[in-house]
Amino acid sequence: MSARTAAVIGNAPPGRALAEVADSRDASVALDPQALRGWYGAFPSGVVAVAAHVDGQLTGIAASSFTSVSLDPPLVSISVARTSNTWPSLRKAGQIGISVLADRQDIVCRQLAGPVPERFAGLRFSVTSGGAVLLRESVANFTTTLHSEIDAGDHVIVLLEVRGAEDGEGKAPLIFHRSVFAQLDRSGLDPSELDGRINGEPVH
Repeated sequence: MSARTAAVIGNAPPGRALAEVADSRDASVALDPQALRGWYGAFPSGVVAVAAHVDGQLTGIAASSFTSVSLDPPLVSISVARTSNTWPSLRKAGQIGISVLADRQDIVCRQLAGPVPERFAGLRFSVTSGGAVLLRESVANFTTTLHSEIDAGDHVIVLLEVRGAEDGEGKAPLIFHRSVFAQLDRSGLDPSELDGRINGEPVH
């Protein structure tokens, strides 16, 4: 947020909507697609492999948009670009595997973006009876089924119902930040100062 925008918001009349206040010349800059993509990237995320065995073929994509949504029922979500050539096939699977990639699995992202016949070359995985593909060296694996899809601009938000979950062989997750892969580093954190709450739940 620029100093100008911050000043405008700070001087807003009581009850005036934030959306109205932010409707300034700064807004046109903020909505530039390339700039917006960069700001979205300021929020670090993990990376998951979304994979299944469909119509006799292994298929999958990598996604950094994975989110836990609900415990009851158990739901997670991903966002998929409307231009994806893989999702139309994946969505037909009886079950879809979600593997939380470990910090040594950045190569998996590159493979899943490559030619279909080579996407799973050299990877260790298992396939459920419903077709979910689970990578063994990941941090965690979820077996899911398609719950619903929500149109969201140039993407589709996909809600998946969790049917099973298990630990993988990986220890630490792969991090994606500002279009670069990174590793999680907690060495400089003091556990005694980390108490708090996120989404209403205690964090330590």
